[in-house]
Amino acid sequence: MGPLLSLLIVLSFGSIFYFWLKRHNKKLVIASVIATVVFTGLMTLTPEYKQEVTKEERQEKADNKKKTEKKKKANSSKQDDKYVVSKETLLSRAKKLKYGMSLNEVKSIMRVKPSEEENDRGFINLTYGKDIVDLGFDENKRLTAASTGAPQIQKQGEKAAQQKKKNAKSRESSLKSSAQYFGTKSSESIQNNPSAFKTTQDGDLLYILWNPGDHLPLLLRVDDTSTNITNVYIYNKHGDNPKGRHLYTGRTIVQKKRSIVYY
Repeated sequence: MGPLLSLLIVLSFGSIFYFWLKRHNKKLVIASVIATVVFTGLMTLTPEYKQEVTKEERQEKADNKKKTEKKKKANSSKQDDKYVVSKETLLSRAKKLKYGMSLNEVKSIMRVKPSEEENDRGFINLTYGKDIVDLGFDENKRLTAASTGAPQIQKQGEKAAQQKKKNAKSRESSLKSSAQYFGTKSSESIQNNPSAFKTTQDGDLLYILWNPGDHLPLLLRVDDTSTNITNVYIYNKHGDNPKGRHLYTGRTIVQKKRSIVYY
């Protein structure tokens, strides 16, 4: 059936040109066109044609599948390359790291996926390559150590520790100086400046609260009127006892010394 219809399609298609160019007979041309369309339609219904179409569709699907797999492999290869960089590249990037950087900042600079471990206390360890760069983070996810690949971290850490110690010493000195200033201030001066000093009386004890500024904690002065002794503490805003660490002890100065003017 298929070969016969194919022959009829060829003959009817050829007759279109024959009747158009040789005979100039429009009716026969139209009849030939209709015959070609009909024979072509019948051809699509034959088993041979359907098998051929199915075969072509299967081949097209197989070709598309191969193209897709090839594309996936190419993308996978690019993705793998993203996580595999040379030792020199890793060390070059590690030079940009600084002590105290956040975990996200470090990952952004290194730009490759590391091996990541976290212990029970929240300390994190990142390893790049085969121990090429090994980094340690504290519980706040701040870079504090580098066993390999970033020797500047240890030096920066030591410098930061020294600076922290220096700042703590300076802060302690400022705190004690402020406590001494507060403790030697006369009661009269304090009473005359209620906006700066908040006072509360409890029996023989006079509690005075003062903010020295400069990022120092609030100070609490306690004057014992029965003994004329003044003590200054760091104010403890948590708990029942407002007295924190003791900073100063001295005699209570009641009145400010008057300047004597000679004529």
